[in-house]
Amino acid sequence: MKEIKFVDTHCHLEDAEFDDDRSNIINRARKRGIHIITSAIEPATWQNGFSIAEEWDNVDISLGCNPVKFKYVDNAISLIKNNLQSIVAIGEVGLDYYSERNHTHRERQEEGFRKHIETAKELKVPIQVHSRSAGKAALQVLYSTDIEHVHMHAFDGKVSLARIASKEHGFYFSIPTSVVRSPQKKKLVRAIDIERLLFETDSPVLGPNREERNEPANVPIVMEEVAGILQRDEEEIRETVLENTLRLYSRIKIR
Repeated sequence: MKEIKFVDTHCHLEDAEFDDDRSNIINRARKRGIHIITSAIEPATWQNGFSIAEEWDNVDISLGCNPVKFKYVDNAISLIKNNLQSIVAIGEVGLDYYSERNHTHRERQEEGFRKHIETAKELKVPIQVHSRSAGKAALQVLYSTDIEHVHMHAFDGKVSLARIASKEHGFYFSIPTSVVRSPQKKKLVRAIDIERLLFETDSPVLGPNREERNEPANVPIVMEEVAGILQRDEEEIRETVLENTLRLYSRIKIR
């Protein structure tokens, strides 16, 4: 493994879109000094996620249950507890109000979210939070539990909420590669505490080009864009974000 320059804190290497060339994708990131946290969130992909992380020295796994698959939450928590030595975080988990309009199902999502939060607190591991069209609601749940080690992934809520969450509560926010084309993500960069910035690709989605499959090797694009937005030196941003990442993810294999 080359010197670590970046960490893609959130992607989905176990996704079927990578089945034909997964090794090439991981090797391309590896050659660029990119460590990867792949987030396995579907019952059908959990074991594949473990296998990928075990095979590759530049890949770690975060595990949880997709909010819309809330009936599998207990299965996910059992798997997490039985494989604690193999995971670096719980997630992504949380709330998805974009995909789910049924209020009863939204309540079930919150129940599952709270179970994941309590598990993260019990096991003392970070939690990766999905909050699509539910930023305010997800933050309110998190605040009510007093959890500390929180990673808000691809936050699409109001930047004023993110500013408070990062500066007053110490929550981390990962900026995806789509920042190059998203006015909301550009505002998010300016709003959050620089000591709470992380990078992600959310591969295979949220790429710099909406029409092309995204991959972890694109992480440097985030650094370049963030440095431009904040008018900071790229190397300063890279070093700061890497330090932030290692502070939160103390269990990853590069430590």
